Amino acid sequence: MAISEYVRRLREKVGTDLLMMPAVGGIVINAAGEILLQRRSDNGLWGIPGGAIDPGEEPADAIVREVWEETGVRVIPERVVGVYGGPELLVRYPNGDEAMVISMTFLCRPVSGEPHPHDDESLEVRYFSANALPETLIARHRRRIEDALRATPAALFTFTLTPDKEITK
Repeated sequence: MAISEYVRRLREKVGTDLLMMPAVGGIVINAAGEILLQRRSDNGLWGIPGGAIDPGEEPADAIVREVWEETGVRVIPERVVGVYGGPELLVRYPNGDEAMVISMTFLCRPVSGEPHPHDDESLEVRYFSANALPETLIARHRRRIEDALRATPAALFTFTLTPDKEITK
């Protein structure tokens, strides 16, 4: 798995300790309504393309870059599906690194390129019908796909604090 120079330098200082990691994910839907997925090389599971945002990079530019790097497909981001975080996005990598991912997930339209493993992060890349997604699809990615298919114009997010709830942090 590729690691940016920025994260590499941070890891030299903090080791495998938890890092907050701003990231992007892409729900890429073609004209036939199929969803682009990659079978990941780190765990063999299917998921949406995406990854860390580089320092100074716009999130929408990051998803264009990440989809291209992992799938060989050029996309245009059309809207933010949602912003996702919380316990389900605590990631422990095989080398012991821990990250709490905050993912801005975009709905994207492909404009060119044939899906194929374009780097070492993908074992397989292809489009799936929305009603025939692989059983080994990462659960948190399935949720984001479902959110994108609802075609809600506003970005989705989870909100647990209410005005009457005490803030403890």
